[in-house]
Amino acid sequence: MSLIEELKINIEYRPANLGGLEVVPAEEPIDASPTYRAAVKPQPKIAIDGETFDATGRFWSSLFHRFGLTGNVFRYFDYDEVFQRVVESSPDDRLRLCVERSEDRQPRLLAVSNPKRGLLGFDDSAELVKQNHGQRLRYHDGTLTSEHTPHSGNFGFDIGGDTFHNRFVCEIPVDGFGQPRIYLSLLRQVCDNGMVGYSRAFRSYIRVGNDAHHTLARALGQFDSDEGFAAIRQRFESAQRSWASVREVMQLRQTLTRCRRIGDELTSTFIHVLDKTAGDLHGLYGVANLDNLSVKRQRILPARCRVYDLLNLASEIATHQTDSKGALALNAYIGTLISDEYDLEGTAEKVPDFQDLFLDLN
Repeated sequence: MSLIEELKINIEYRPANLGGLEVVPAEEPIDASPTYRAAVKPQPKIAIDGETFDATGRFWSSLFHRFGLTGNVFRYFDYDEVFQRVVESSPDDRLRLCVERSEDRQPRLLAVSNPKRGLLGFDDSAELVKQNHGQRLRYHDGTLTSEHTPHSGNFGFDIGGDTFHNRFVCEIPVDGFGQPRIYLSLLRQVCDNGMVGYSRAFRSYIRVGNDAHHTLARALGQFDSDEGFAAIRQRFESAQRSWASVREVMQLRQTLTRCRRIGDELTSTFIHVLDKTAGDLHGLYGVANLDNLSVKRQRILPARCRVYDLLNLASEIATHQTDSKGALALNAYIGTLISDEYDLEGTAEKVPDFQDLFLDLN
């Protein structure tokens, strides 16, 4: 069974004139306040040849990027107003639309792209990834993600008491918006957790050019980065010798809270495990609300765990317990954390035996 069959979706690409797209204004919530309307402008739907589509954020971003607009314009104008001005200026502009269909919701418009440019479609990308031994394939909002072994091979190395393997993660925008990206990653062997450095420091772009298929195949088969992997290993070594600060714990807690808003029913369990791992910070520092502490003070107050524990917990949830959007948020947390100096860098001397797994949800 192919990935697209497992996901129970269908991805199609269709040409259209910009003038053939019609905005269906979004309805305001019944209890919407003036503050809500000013802060969050609801996104309208799009009608094409009598069929109505949900317009995703990637649709609006790609459409207005094509015409040189940015998201700031929506602080002052509604989506339908801006869209109508664009249509009036270029009604005959040709577009390639990416449509996602599934049985349980209205069809969605993903990104728009230039029909003259090469396209890495879903089926071709998934097949190319599998040919290059891609693992852990995931799809979310027009992006296909896979994990790969670098060209140098699958040799293992130790960081403290744990064995790791170098990996990299490839993101392919199958809706045609943007370039493929590669992020450095480490695989913790004891629990099969993939820790991804989702940050600029560990990111590379693949400039696909006219022959996108050949360029991507070459990148997946030949990619390696000795300096990058050495840097990410050093950050994990330092994480084992650094106490986590209250601020770093709170940042992970906030990331897990956002997972609740994207539909993760286990978020309360995740937060409970985090609180148990970090210790009773409220009792330890005598405050009912840790948010009342200044950021400066949060940076210098240690939790009862190492930064490495936070990395392991975040990667365990991202790898095994959440959906693609939740995994993206948690890997972004990991990437940001290891890219910067830890708040309490190097403050812990002895390296203990770290916990293999934090969650037992069977």
